[in-house]
Amino acid sequence: MTVTDQRNMTACSINSSQRIELLDILRGFSLLGILLINMAFFQSPLTTISLGVEGNESGIDYAIAWSLFVFAEGKFYTMFSLLFGMGFVIFYDRAKQKSNLPKWLFFRRIIVLGLIGVAHAVFVWAGDILFIYSVAGLFLLFFVGTSASRLWKWGLFFIALPVALLWLSAVSIHSSSQSSEEIQQYQIDVNEMQSSLSEVASFASEAYATGVYEKVTEARIEEFALIFSSEIVFTISTFLGLFLLGAALSRSAVFTSSEPQTKVYNKLLIWGGIPGISAALYASALPATEMILPTVNAALLYSLMQISSLGLCVAYMAFIALMFCRNKKQNCILKNMAPAGRMALTNYLLQSLCFTTLFYGYGFGLYGELGRLEMILLALAFWLCQLKLSQWWLQYFNYGPFEWLWRLATYGRWQTFKKVRR
Repeated sequence: MTVTDQRNMTACSINSSQRIELLDILRGFSLLGILLINMAFFQSPLTTISLGVEGNESGIDYAIAWSLFVFAEGKFYTMFSLLFGMGFVIFYDRAKQKSNLPKWLFFRRIIVLGLIGVAHAVFVWAGDILFIYSVAGLFLLFFVGTSASRLWKWGLFFIALPVALLWLSAVSIHSSSQSSEEIQQYQIDVNEMQSSLSEVASFASEAYATGVYEKVTEARIEEFALIFSSEIVFTISTFLGLFLLGAALSRSAVFTSSEPQTKVYNKLLIWGGIPGISAALYASALPATEMILPTVNAALLYSLMQISSLGLCVAYMAFIALMFCRNKKQNCILKNMAPAGRMALTNYLLQSLCFTTLFYGYGFGLYGELGRLEMILLALAFWLCQLKLSQWWLQYFNYGPFEWLWRLATYGRWQTFKKVRR
């Protein structure tokens, strides 16, 4: 191996002293929100997302479901996505300083993430997000030299693109003058699609509740393939847009600067929070809507969810950044989330592994047995345990287990796993 090759392959693993603590805190916080939302889907088929299934909940369960819809659903995957875009800029800029092949290193990194995602979807939980991240993340290589002022414009474009396409299709179908034969054929297509999704959901629900591991794996593959193939354009465009907005924030040193930016955070809190909560409340007042067809109601709901997810996500991030800057006591509380954020990949996978084992038939078989309140309390307790476990782990190891494997495969050389005691 030449000196140049060695330089390329050893480029810049980020050590603990180089990490940006606020970003780790935000990652640790987002793990809680992601788990709160995923708890319901650990106990139900993912295909019901497309069917617009509405539960017959009341009392405290209804209040919790409504609160999660307004304040959490979509907001924390959005946060994770913005942080992913920030991480891309940090990784690429540091790799560029120390390697002749920064694009190749990022390409390897993203491919490894995709392989982890596929394994996660097939063997653990079909609701995996890592594979979609890897596919959308590949397109970031086209924006490595793009300025912050252009990154945010591209980001908004890719986020708005699915919204515009959905509205265009909905209005076109709603206003077109179709013959009776065309209307009849359209209804047949609708019924066939609904029937297909219902069959997959029914099979998955039975498999998850009572099936052996092989049957559950078959259901996971079927659900993952169906959801990914049916929503690929919308999903990839949305995530790429969020990645680019995150990259724009990083290029502008928002959330990544060592200097407090309280004025910026206050503006983000207001300009994100007000439209975000307004859109979320409006969406919560709409009836349950099937998302498998481009109807006007589906387009309206999708638009409101996009606005609320991005707006409230940015407001949450700004609020945490303000607490981190202003209050030493709150700062200490927030810092407890940082170790979990440093191990975000491991903790995300651990959530899926533990709760599918708890709920699925090949594990403890509690599928569909827990109510909303029990799920919330269990999720909160598990997240608090993850905070403590992450703190303990990083006392003895440099990385989480999957972070270490990810680095090892990215750089192609040994990464020191265990800390050296002196």
